[in-house]
Amino acid sequence: MNWTTDQFQVELPEIYQIELTNACNLACSACIRTDPRVARSIGHMNPALVQMMLDRGDFAGSYFVELQMYGEPLCSPYFDQIVDMLYGHRFKLGMSTNGMLMNDIKTIDLLDYVTVSIDSPVKERYETRRPGASFNRLIHTINTRILGPKLDLQVIKFHDHPSELPELIELARRMEWDDVTCREVPDCFASYQGRPYPEEQRHQLCLNPWLSVSVQWDGDVVPCCFAAGKDIVYGNLYEQDLKTIWCESKTRQVLMATMRDNFNQNSMPCRLCYMRSPVLFHLRMFMEEIR
Repeated sequence: MNWTTDQFQVELPEIYQIELTNACNLACSACIRTDPRVARSIGHMNPALVQMMLDRGDFAGSYFVELQMYGEPLCSPYFDQIVDMLYGHRFKLGMSTNGMLMNDIKTIDLLDYVTVSIDSPVKERYETRRPGASFNRLIHTINTRILGPKLDLQVIKFHDHPSELPELIELARRMEWDDVTCREVPDCFASYQGRPYPEEQRHQLCLNPWLSVSVQWDGDVVPCCFAAGKDIVYGNLYEQDLKTIWCESKTRQVLMATMRDNFNQNSMPCRLCYMRSPVLFHLRMFMEEIR
């Protein structure tokens, strides 16, 4: 059956992620921050932009906003200020972090959900994959934050390595982290870095162009968390409010058409993506918590 984009879209998108900064304190092997195909200048989101977004109602379509994208959010010099600004609104507030800087930041206790990305629950593999990180420091951090926001411990499923989720669950049991969630996510950037990945998922419709956006630190509105560079930019929040960008962006209209017609398999970043509809990730996560 033929259908049009007008039949399936929201009036105002969910803001899936806000990139407080694209700076990072680590240089992990599975990260594409420094890949020349997605190169951007390093910067930090201005709190004035966040206040403008709040005043205009840009967050009205959001139920959960995660502070993360292509950087470590705790590297932002404005982290405390922006969390204070976003706290207490109708949406829940989360963060994804490598965990190395958590102990020094008190406003983390205002967050509803914190995902701690752990490339491996085994010390030797962890420190190999995350140069500059300390496994013992990570364990200490989780121990000290266990009574704070809900913690979500996350490992990557590398296709050339057995699942490490059982080891993560065993680590949580051994450390008596009774209230954490242990989760496994796919190796998101395998296609960028030449590792095996399930290519058949590229032949699926992605719902993000109809439901959600992510916001880079400079105010550029992009379709999703995999839009690391400047290949697909709907507009800029310094120049227009989110509703205007969402409704009037020609770039978004083209993306919807190419996604509907051929799953946008010929353009970056979609042609390297096998994680279609990332907007559904947190929906599934919250539904699992409810169950």
